[in-house]
Amino acid sequence: MPLTHAIVHHLTQTAHAEKLHLRDTEMNLDESLKHLVNEVKSSFYNRASKQYGRFHEESGHFKALTQQWLQGSLDFTAYSSRVMQQLQLKLQETQQESDGHWLFAVEELQQERLFWLFHLKHKDGMYLTHDIELAQGMLLDFTKLGFGACINIPALENQETDFFTVSFGFGDRSLQSTVLEFTDFTDTVDTTADTERFMAIVKAYTEQLPPEKGASYRSKAIQYCAEQDKQGETVVCQELSEVIDEEVGNTEAESLIRYIEQAEPEAKKEFIPDRKSLKRFMRYTGKSKEVSISFSNESLGSQVEFDPDNERLIINSLPAALLKQLKQE
Repeated sequence: MPLTHAIVHHLTQTAHAEKLHLRDTEMNLDESLKHLVNEVKSSFYNRASKQYGRFHEESGHFKALTQQWLQGSLDFTAYSSRVMQQLQLKLQETQQESDGHWLFAVEELQQERLFWLFHLKHKDGMYLTHDIELAQGMLLDFTKLGFGACINIPALENQETDFFTVSFGFGDRSLQSTVLEFTDFTDTVDTTADTERFMAIVKAYTEQLPPEKGASYRSKAIQYCAEQDKQGETVVCQELSEVIDEEVGNTEAESLIRYIEQAEPEAKKEFIPDRKSLKRFMRYTGKSKEVSISFSNESLGSQVEFDPDNERLIINSLPAALLKQLKQE
């Protein structure tokens, strides 16, 4: 992970304290810093609730400052400091409270240049010094990472529609509208609709296959999408089709991508998977006050049968533990 820039500032904006501590130089790009960035990136990618979009058409402070930095009229330190000053003013204006450090970082990948912004929160902790003495301090709490944002710089410069990704952590609900407004973010991608549209296509395609093969194909397609989501990658239909068709032994004429081109030519060939939608396709779940039911997608039609006319489920293979309980009664 070749980091090229990184800096951290501290902002406290509460009813009892207002403090902005700005670092005046960039941080050393050492292993500790790389570990920090890897930790927060991992937390960011693992979140289910990410939003994808771009800057508003109207220019706000964050958008304007980002453009000044990219055009070279501000260096990275000055850019990050100006952003923090404007953020403090925004929190004062909206009477919102926030405390923690803000990490700004840039990494150069093979085909991408990414800008990262993270709100780092703290917890009180105890640690052992090099002299094996106990000491107290404030530790970064990676389990409670706050707001996170990623800007794909080449995509921004090419004026693409989805170069900006944002996500919030637990306990950030009150800040969401303020921070989204401050960062000039606007949604342009409906990941839920895109995922559900693709899975509807997969369902229609697999219904043409023999039942066992169709169930296996649907399961593999869901797993592929889920894995892409974990890695923070898009799903490219051509690549998914090549991988799964080879696994199940389909010919090129039988492939999913061929079906999409013929039956759904207007469908997106690449999309960002939505984790919550995928979970609904992985398992059927439901509960009432008296009954809770959950079973995998693959079970329907074999171990579990659905009678739509009478709205009944028929379970052909009970779990051993449940069967034991029932027989004891």
